[in-house]
Amino acid sequence: MPKIRPRVPLALPLIAVVLIILGLVAGPLIRAQASEEQLASNVLLGAIPFILIFVAILLFFITLIAALASILSNNIPLRIYKPIEQVLIAGIVLGIVGMFQPWAFILYRIGFFVLLFSTLGFIIWSHIVPKGVVRQEDLGPVSVSEFERPEIESGT
Repeated sequence: MPKIRPRVPLALPLIAVVLIILGLVAGPLIRAQASEEQLASNVLLGAIPFILIFVAILLFFITLIAALASILSNNIPLRIYKPIEQVLIAGIVLGIVGMFQPWAFILYRIGFFVLLFSTLGFIIWSHIVPKGVVRQEDLGPVSVSEFERPEIESGT
């Protein structure tokens, strides 16, 4: 079996690490430099560490998606791919039902986590191409006027 090397942009995790460090350093610096009144009146000033760390988490997730997609694409048979996709969709539906039911708080909590992990799993799974399936190329930009043209009837 040939060794599969994931094609992942190395800049993404490096930028994410820098953003995490900046976010962890920015919190104490902002609290030391700004007064309580400034932090209360300028919400964005207090949110800078959160935003930096949140963007870093997103970059790590994008890196994970790219790595798994490059490793698993065209390696998973369609007969395995489809049931996993259906289980993830069912998890999303069950999570929504669990979160919107009014009877038990524990079902709300379980529904939240089922929805969270099913959604994250579906995002990752949707970037994987099953074996034997050829993904259509990007169509590129399409003009609305191409669809609004009246059809020219031949022979009339």
